[in-house]
Amino acid sequence: MKTLTKIQSGVALVALFLVIALSSCNNASTNDQNANAAAADTIKKEVPLSPESQSLLNSFPTPFEVTAMLEKSKAGFIFDITNPPANVGKYSTEMSKALNLGVYSADLSYSATYNRTDETNKFLACTNKLADELGIAGVYDQSLLDKVKKFNNNKDSLIGLITNVFNQTNAFLATNNRTQVAVLIASGGFAEGLYLAASLAEVAKDNTKIMAVIAAQKDNHMKLLTILEAYQSDAEMKPVADAIAKLKPIWGNYGIESGKKIPQQAANEISQLTESVRLNFVN
Repeated sequence: MKTLTKIQSGVALVALFLVIALSSCNNASTNDQNANAAAADTIKKEVPLSPESQSLLNSFPTPFEVTAMLEKSKAGFIFDITNPPANVGKYSTEMSKALNLGVYSADLSYSATYNRTDETNKFLACTNKLADELGIAGVYDQSLLDKVKKFNNNKDSLIGLITNVFNQTNAFLATNNRTQVAVLIASGGFAEGLYLAASLAEVAKDNTKIMAVIAAQKDNHMKLLTILEAYQSDAEMKPVADAIAKLKPIWGNYGIESGKKIPQQAANEISQLTESVRLNFVN
């Protein structure tokens, strides 16, 4: 089996469920501050974004946009198409950790949207680990973890908690000069969300509604490409920009703008394309 409701503006870092407490952001420990500084120092340089691109990044939709649309379209939940939680230990570079924090954030959104408690907890552990290693620590607050566990069986309450964290996440990255990390997370999340949708469309008896979900992501893809234009001269970031650019044929070659049902062969090709891009990030 081959392996994406905009809840609120802001770059989605679902990982911060376990690492940022809204009520105690002013009480960060010295160790947390040192960890954040050390992780930030691993970035050789921050490429400044234009005001337009920064605005697009600040308002880039969360993975919940796609997963909520998938649920509404009656697409099923298939755990096997997500990035296996066991993979989390193999990401050793800052880039791979940031990309897969985005990937696992999409998988977490997928499981939370479908109210799958066990899977949600597994992806929470993955996002927590990567966020901690990236130095996106802030304050570890046990009460926040308790709330996440409490809301595991209440999707609306869990999403409400997530929504409150998103704004704090965006502010944290902006004030700590972590734009590149934010862009990588957004890229990983977008690629994984689109891959999930394409994988589900491939196996659906009637892919009409799921193809409408994919069609709706064209505008977000264009926004992400605009953001990534800033990194065309950056040797480390250009491969990410090039990978995301490879998704363009989805909206140009298959006539899916209207969200109509497409032939099985076309669904297979779209799934294969999204998988090839996603593999650049998870392998």
